[in-house]
Formats: sequence, structure tokens, C-alpha cells
Amino acid sequence: MMIPTEQHGAPRILLLAPNWLGDVVMTTPLLSLLSRARFGARDVRAGIFLAVRPAWSPLFDADPRLAAVFPVERSGRHGGLAGVWRLARELRELKADAIVIGPPSLRAGLVSRLAGIPQRFGYRTDGRGLFLNAGLDFPGRGHGHYSDQLVALGRALLVRLRGRVPDFSGPDTGPLLPGCARQVVPGWDEGPPVWALGVGATYGGAKAWPRAKVLEFIATTVKRHRVRLVLLGEGPAYLGESSGGLMVRRELAGDAGVVDLVGRTSLPQVCDLLGRSRVFVGNDSGLMHLAAAMGTPTVGLFGSSDPNWTAPLGDRTRVLKPDGFACSPCFRPECNQAQFCLDALAADGVLAAVEDLLESRTQPPGKERAT
Repeated sequence: MMIPTEQHGAPRILLLAPNWLGDVVMTTPLLSLLSRARFGARDVRAGIFLAVRPAWSPLFDADPRLAAVFPVERSGRHGGLAGVWRLARELRELKADAIVIGPPSLRAGLVSRLAGIPQRFGYRTDGRGLFLNAGLDFPGRGHGHYSDQLVALGRALLVRLRGRVPDFSGPDTGPLLPGCARQVVPGWDEGPPVWALGVGATYGGAKAWPRAKVLEFIATTVKRHRVRLVLLGEGPAYLGESSGGLMVRRELAGDAGVVDLVGRTSLPQVCDLLGRSRVFVGNDSGLMHLAAAMGTPTVGLFGSSDPNWTAPLGDRTRVLKPDGFACSPCFRPECNQAQFCLDALAADGVLAAVEDLLESRTQPPGKERAT
């Protein structure tokens, strides 16, 4: 059944973005698919709306693919049971013909139904299938890349819209994240090259490269390559006043050294720093996905998560995952095993992968990812 619309070929499509930064970044192929379909409208922005957490909305500033960005404030007016009704009421005012639901939660499905959106596309997870009249069976974590799973929802919507998925001629050359195009951090154009290192993990310690390995990587990298290694992430300063952190800061004094910006940057500042970096190294995280989406050469470290599902997208990426751990991927926030898998990723081995990636500029696409 085709979706009836009041706009004569230009339906209003609402994309409800996932909650995590990395998942939001992996939504961009879906957004590109929907925008390139054009829905028969003169203006590609005529019918695409994005509902996303305010923390991530700067990524889509002045995005030509979108008619508007709608803030979803889970920690504010959209929190709790009353917030469900409030969000549904506000989304209803958009008068969307269809919604593509990124978050896998029951709450997201309920909101879409209460909003009265006629066609509701999403995966039947968390018991929310009764709220989705255009639901798909979830293939499972690791059964295809997460971005492809989201694109499958968009393809289902396009089939419902037009009876088929349009054939697109030529590559999509537009920016994935227009909001990342600004330079907002002064003083980084002079001096040694900048490398970015993502540390810690919001999801839990099972995703984070152990601190001892990180400190060893920092010391070896700066001494060997004379770079400015910028530490990025959430929380308190990573080096802090620990003995290891003090040693690293003392030994790496000078232009080439380590700059601990953990917990001290806004999202636009992070985007700017990643755009200036020769390479990004870090665990499976939002920073990893953001760096890869911006075209920065990226080395992702995987332990508890599955690179088949959430590997960084892009031609110049590498994935490192330790062998010999039957428990991986476990998807646990914290490791419950006697031996932690990410302990098996040695600092020298990670640095060797970085060096190899930086030397592979002439390799054809598809040859960059290694395990």
C-alpha cells in the first residue's frame, strides 16, 4: 500500500535518531538515502525532519537535507511518563506521514503510536511490535552492520512510498555531518602534527582499552613520532594526578607531547580537533564513529563489541580485535572474566596498525580494514 500524503508527492518523513553519539553518526547513510530519494519535491528539505538529542544536534546545523531539527530532551521536558505524552503531542504537530524509528526501545515505539503518525517503521524489539504497523524483524546484533540495518528501514519506507527503491546515479558527494565543517578551536595550525586518542567509554569499562596500555601507547607514540597526542573523552582529566599520568606529563614536556582534553571540549570543538588530526585511535565509541565519518584515518579497538555490527565506516579505517577470546563479543558494560580481552592489545601492535594505515594512502578502497 502506498503512503497517501497531502503534499502531492512530498510526504513529511520524521527520522527519530538513536540515543548514543556513535549510533547517531551511523544513521547518516539512512538520512542520505532518504534525502536522495527527494520524494518528488523540488526541495529535498521539504519533507525530512530529524528528532535528536540536543547534545548531538550541532552535527546537523544548516543541514541541507533537513527541513528542521527537533530536540528530544529525555533529561528534561520529555523525561518520565509525562514526557512520553508531551513528546508524542509535540511530534504530532509535525504532521508527519511516516516515521523511521532509530532507538530500539518500547518507549520510542509507544511515542510514535501516540503521536498518531500513520506509518511507523522500525524493528520489532522490546515488545513494541504492536505499535509498529510497518515493522521489520530485527536480524540481531552482528548480523549485518548497524548502518545497513537502519538503511533497510529506509528502503522499506521507500518501497511503501513509491513501490520501489529509486535508482541513484553517481555517488552521494554531500557532507555526512555538515555541522562539523566549522573551525572553532584556535591555535592548532602551528606546531607538531596532531593525533587524537579516544580514552574511556561511556557504555562501560569493558569497551575501554586498559589505562596501562594507553599510557604506554602515549609515551611510545610521542617519542617515536614527535606528535601532539590529544586525549578526548568524557569525565575527569584522564592523566590527572596518578603516578602514571604525572610520569607521562613530565617525560613528554615540550611542543611534542600529550594534551589532556578529556571532559573539556564541546561537540563542535571535538569535531574541529578530529578534522585537524592526522589519525584517530580509540575503542568502539561515538568518537571513533565521528572521526571516521569526517574522513580522519581511524583505528578502532574492539573487545566486548562486534566490529561486524559497529565497525567505523569509511575507506581509511582499521579494526583491531584480540584473538582467542570465546566470550567476545559479550556486549557487557563490564568484563566478568578472569582475563580482559583488551589487555591482549599491546601498545606496540596498535601503533604499528596506525603507522601502516598512515602509509597506505594509495591503497584502493576496501583494503583498509583489518582484524
